[in-house]
Amino acid sequence: MSAFAASPLGARAPLAGRRFGYLSNVIFFDVVGSTNDLGKSIAEQLLTDGTEIPPTVLVARRQTAGRGRLSRSWISPGDTGLSLSLVLPWPEGPERVRLPLRLGVILARGLTRRFDVEVRLKWPNDLLAGRRKVGGILVEARAGSDGDGYAVAGIGLNVSTTRPALDAAGLREATSLADAGAAPAALEGDAVLVAVLEELDVGLSAPAFDLTTAFEAVSAHRTGEALTLVDGERRTTGTYLGVTADGFLRLGTSGGEETVVSGDIAPF
Repeated sequence: MSAFAASPLGARAPLAGRRFGYLSNVIFFDVVGSTNDLGKSIAEQLLTDGTEIPPTVLVARRQTAGRGRLSRSWISPGDTGLSLSLVLPWPEGPERVRLPLRLGVILARGLTRRFDVEVRLKWPNDLLAGRRKVGGILVEARAGSDGDGYAVAGIGLNVSTTRPALDAAGLREATSLADAGAAPAALEGDAVLVAVLEELDVGLSAPAFDLTTAFEAVSAHRTGEALTLVDGERRTTGTYLGVTADGFLRLGTSGGEETVVSGDIAPF
């Protein structure tokens, strides 16, 4: 049996039979714990078998154990969000470390264009609308002993969650496309899923772009803005100076410029 089993939703052709150029498979699940965990288990099996990993999307109608960075839970009240994971062969060379921010740029651009809602990217992986979180990206990757590897990119997006529902769930710093002003007709059925898949399909198949310039165009930060970086127990305060060609944060501190590879920017 293929590692990519038939959809538990049955034999119907999802998305009215829509096919994509770069994305080889789109597989639907009704309920899963975590699409990222499922994606990693599939990729590990393919890596062990020495089988090529085709670009694949796992879509869950509902996640029961979705998570973001640092094992934070990802909650979409009332199942009004979109949960999916991309299973990708790990890019060669420097594109490996650039992949997370590249995905964020692709989605920020695409969501803004598709839904007439300005979506900005908070370094490294939070999608914001009106400075509230509308979505997030979690990339997990591993290389095999021969250098081949995979990346699994989980994407969570709040689609039609209402403001009262978000507040009732204690998510006052979150928003949704609907809450941010997207037209209701644009959010019906699988419209958001199709839009996201189309943007990823085109964006990932296009030539690599200048990440420094591309991030500035969608950045939630302004040059000179004060930021606090949290990485475990360490907190570093400085000013935003941009990102490097590899997508690392440039932070101006009292001791000079620091290049930050990982961490979270405190709420602002």
